[in-house]
Amino acid sequence: MQPAPPPAPAVLALAALGPALAAGWQVLRAVPGLSLAYGAVFAAAGSALFWGVHWSGFAPLVLTLAGGFMLIGPLAVAGLMGVPDTLRAGGRPAIATVFAALRDAPRALWVLGLFCLLILFIWFSDAGTLYGFMIGERVHDLLAALTSKRFARFHLFQSIMGAALASVVYVVTVHAVPLVARRRANLVQAVVASVRAVFRGLPAHLAWGVLLSVAVFAALCFPPLFAAVLPLLAYAGSAVHETVFPRASQGGMSQPPPP
Repeated sequence: MQPAPPPAPAVLALAALGPALAAGWQVLRAVPGLSLAYGAVFAAAGSALFWGVHWSGFAPLVLTLAGGFMLIGPLAVAGLMGVPDTLRAGGRPAIATVFAALRDAPRALWVLGLFCLLILFIWFSDAGTLYGFMIGERVHDLLAALTSKRFARFHLFQSIMGAALASVVYVVTVHAVPLVARRRANLVQAVVASVRAVFRGLPAHLAWGVLLSVAVFAALCFPPLFAAVLPLLAYAGSAVHETVFPRASQGGMSQPPPP
């Protein structure tokens, strides 16, 4: 049996990003405890990794770790996918909502997760190789590692590599993850639909991607802020997705596809 055609994406407009952020803020205000607790888990894990790398003498790789989050971000927000849906249905999201979203996730979502982890492994491997060639020694001074001209070439080249890999992950997952998580498409349909959606509304998707990157990097510098920024961007991303794939227009995809 041939799979149904992927959902037809609407064109994302730049003007839709502001309302999406406002919608994300409303969800965050509606469930602050759950949202901040979820974000705090990743903020704490990120802080531990950053300081571990710093104290191990690889301070220039702190930015590598920060960039790595952009590659696994789609996985990190998957647990919050059900929160706006529960609110919309008149329910009260709880920690059980997050666990249920992960427990009941279709296999295709974990395949996307493995894809993100593979790209993350490539990113860390390439950055480590670049570090060995361009620096080749332990560096404990975090401020110097981030600001000194001595390390500027390393940061430039790793940023170029990271941006290329992050762009691939973004194009593939920005809509594929919510489509799969909400069982509106199978894996192939979701990936095709995500790529089509990005290139149909390229300027707005580029702006959204840049906004995500800047917000995440800025928030990672102050972990308590990251605890709020992560769920805010997750909920806003859900609103962006529903602007491109409004449920009312998905008549052909109303039945859950096979996992």
